[in-house]
Amino acid sequence: MEQPARERITLVEVLELTGPFSVFETTIQAAATRLEREGVRGLVSLQFHARPDSTEVGAVITFADASQVMDHIRMISGWPEFKALLDVVKPVDIRVYGKLGEEATAWLRARNVVSKVFETPVAGFVR
Repeated sequence: MEQPARERITLVEVLELTGPFSVFETTIQAAATRLEREGVRGLVSLQFHARPDSTEVGAVITFADASQVMDHIRMISGWPEFKALLDVVKPVDIRVYGKLGEEATAWLRARNVVSKVFETPVAGFVR
């Protein structure tokens, strides 16, 4: 059964390119392919948006519920695709929509890039 909208966790991220766009594009495509194939089941969607002439990248990452966030982080931390991604981008800002667990909150806050957390769902739906 699909999780209700109020259980979803969405991270909206701004990343700074620290390498060439072409390298980022190849790297994120490899990471996304592996995540789609092997990632945690509760990773509902992953979207990266960018322009080749910009130094910023936007990401929207949605999880079925808070328990999936740390499972995801633990899984990808050792992946070469994730390490390669960190070689070409630097997190600048993360906004969190939904209530994270304590461990995920601490992990994100330790990176000192969370600018806003909107914990309490008010209205919404998932089709």
